[in-house]
Amino acid sequence: MNPFYFNDTASYLIDPTFTKEEVEKAGYLWRSDPIKVDIPADLEQVNVRELDNYESFNTEGKRTINPDILKKVIIDDEGNCRRIVNMEYDFLVKYGLPLPRKHRLERMKENFRIG
Repeated sequence: MNPFYFNDTASYLIDPTFTKEEVEKAGYLWRSDPIKVDIPADLEQVNVRELDNYESFNTEGKRTINPDILKKVIIDDEGNCRRIVNMEYDFLVKYGLPLPRKHRLERMKENFRIG
């Protein structure tokens, strides 16, 4: 028994050719709904298209990220929710990287696609 959705597993990352029907016929779960989390009422939500408002460049040309993003929930175009955690924020700032526009699972799926 696999408690995870097939299309969120490493198997699907390696071979994304399976269809929802094939997976469900074999008895596995398939996630059709967006990834949702319980969002505390006191947290502000930010659409992924608004992330540019939290990034800027300092006088030396290095990217900076407003730490207020740590208090926000990011909603992408598919309705998936996520937050930037302190460790991720520190990494992005240290290396001058932009805030990710895609959900972690979507980025993983793209990175596994070859050719």
